[in-house]
Amino acid sequence: MQVTDRFGIKKSLDRVFQLLFISTNLFSSFELQDKICLLQINEKYQFSDPELKQLLTYFLDLIEYFSHERLQMIQDPTDSSRYALTGGF
Repeated sequence: MQVTDRFGIKKSLDRVFQLLFISTNLFSSFELQDKICLLQINEKYQFSDPELKQLLTYFLDLIEYFSHERLQMIQDPTDSSRYALTGGF
């Protein structure tokens, strides 16, 4: 996968470890408010918009693989580094 090569995720790691790797490196916080999961992008990493979109898409693919639910990620209009994860909860 291009994502695994590009961002240093080892292909040999199974999906659980890929999910953990992305979760711990991409996000600085996770919160659950009123059945909506709020994710804060770790700002110490400087990703371009296309890179961030690719990582978030891969993160959603991994979540959907384990949950078997269709999820949506919505960017906070007031804070571009904050996202809401909705659906299937």
